[in-house]
Amino acid sequence: MTETGDPELTLYYRHLAQLLNRDADANFRALLVQARHITGTSHETTLYDHQQAFRLLWRHLERSGYLRRARREAQARLSSGHAAPDERADLELFLTVYGQVHPSTATGA
Repeated sequence: MTETGDPELTLYYRHLAQLLNRDADANFRALLVQARHITGTSHETTLYDHQQAFRLLWRHLERSGYLRRARREAQARLSSGHAAPDERADLELFLTVYGQVHPSTATGA
């Protein structure tokens, strides 16, 4: 906690500092890591910190149009049957979150 009682945002500020220095693929990989932390029981810091870092990365990738393209690529990769189990789990998690944020695309629209 900070002196004001707010939760520390260590990861958030780390990702904020690196956001523009990384390419979109690296930011997407960071997004998937944060998603695993949020949905799992392993946290580097606090759940709140992971959530804020996820939101930061999501907004950045969404504004650039990267997430739309990633959704199409994830669907194609899963359909191909060539995804390793860990990759498959990450892609399914991403598509689940994307579908909740953009319900009209969950059905392929």
